[in-house]
This record gives sequence, structure tokens and C-alpha cells, in this order.
Amino acid sequence: MDRKHRQPIPSATNLLAMDTTHLKTGDASRPETEPARGRRIAWEAERIAEARASLAAGRFVASKDVDAWIDSLDTDHELPPPRARRR
Repeated sequence: MDRKHRQPIPSATNLLAMDTTHLKTGDASRPETEPARGRRIAWEAERIAEARASLAAGRFVASKDVDAWIDSLDTDHELPPPRARRR
């Protein structure tokens, strides 16, 4: 993957906020309302803008660090999410 496509890893707080597993497609008991959809899209746009600004400032997470973190998930030796570095 080339450098212009690398994006920083969201914080744990952002990862939890981005979790949409409770929004099942076609789930009539919890459909996403238009106001909620608008708030979600605005929130996502803000996170994307933050990520782009972070990249423009030279911060990135090495793909090898992300791979190591992913490989450690659900093991006895889970690693913390990798931290961004500067180029």
C-alpha cells in the first residue's frame, strides 16, 4: 500500500462509536432514523477530515504495526492499538 492511502488507526473511543453491529439491515425494531443518519454521516465526515489532516501533518501508522496488532487480537498476548508516528 502506498503512503498516500495509509490512514491513522482511530482511537478506541472512535472504534466503539463507529461500531454499527447493533444496526442490523432491515431490523424493523431498530431502524436508523433520518436525524440519526444525518448525525452519523456528519460524525463520519468529521473523523475523515481529522484523518486527512493527520496525514497531511505527516502522522501515520505503519502497516506492519497494524498487522501485528490485528494478529494479536483474541490471543493471550493482545497488543494495544498501534500509535501514529511522524514521517
